[in-house]
Amino acid sequence: MPAYVIETRDLTKFFGKRNIIYHLNLKVPGGAVYGFLGPNGAGKTTTIKMLTAALRPTYGEIKIFDLEMPRERVEIMGKVGYMPEQPIAYEDMTIFEFLTYMGRLSGMKREEAVARTKELMKYVGVGRLAFNRIKELSSGQRQRVAFASALIGKPELLILDEPTANLDPLGRIEFIGKVLELAKAGKTIFVSSHIVSEVEKMCNYVGLIKDGQLIEQGRVRELVNVEGTDYDVVVSDNSKLLRFLKEQIYVREAWEEEGILRVKLDERFAERFFVEVPAFIAREGLALKLFKSHTSPLERILMKRFNVGWEG
Repeated sequence: MPAYVIETRDLTKFFGKRNIIYHLNLKVPGGAVYGFLGPNGAGKTTTIKMLTAALRPTYGEIKIFDLEMPRERVEIMGKVGYMPEQPIAYEDMTIFEFLTYMGRLSGMKREEAVARTKELMKYVGVGRLAFNRIKELSSGQRQRVAFASALIGKPELLILDEPTANLDPLGRIEFIGKVLELAKAGKTIFVSSHIVSEVEKMCNYVGLIKDGQLIEQGRVRELVNVEGTDYDVVVSDNSKLLRFLKEQIYVREAWEEEGILRVKLDERFAERFFVEVPAFIAREGLALKLFKSHTSPLERILMKRFNVGWEG
């Protein structure tokens, strides 16, 4: 396997005079769960359509498994499972018929396609609906079938475009668990999303895209290795700690809100907060009940770089 399963160089797409994707240089390592994270309209789906040869780039290069897309599309897509943002067009097929058909298209004999279909219907939770037609399914059920379709050919790379968009909260949790299972089994997974909390839970690499440009990419743990400046604290006597905090040079602002102390730090003196506050809590015999960043580490980066509020 090459060092990068997906690699693009100066990938650019124009629609008329509109620049949708501009000089995109993606690097997705083998075995990574890569979160392609950006607001709606940032260019995520357009990028994925170019990665799967549904759209041709205006210019730039795409390599997947060290093969050139779209020139070597057939060989590439034999190793790729793709779940589009708006999945499934075979409205009159049953789930069983559709997945069996997709298995046959991937090169399986009928017996193998049937066995794989039964396995995947159970895996994604639609086994009891096997003979329901696609048009009879809810949007969440369609999403599950589309996920099964992406897995049918036992791909080495999964490309998933907003895969949890139509799932309920329980379905989202279940999906994240399955992504982690697949990653543990050695799959490379490229997943686009605008939901920060989901990317944090399932991805170990991330690429941040805004207005068609890649702002930053790399390992999540390296990108989030930045001290935050907003913290939530709860102790057994909030009022006592609040009085102490308001007198400290490293605290820009502190107040109590719904039983939680909100603390904004001055970055220049932030280290003292982590030394002096625990010492004060211990000295006063207070019980520490909560201490955490007010926002998640990845969300802090997004807010700082993009200056927007996102769904978390």
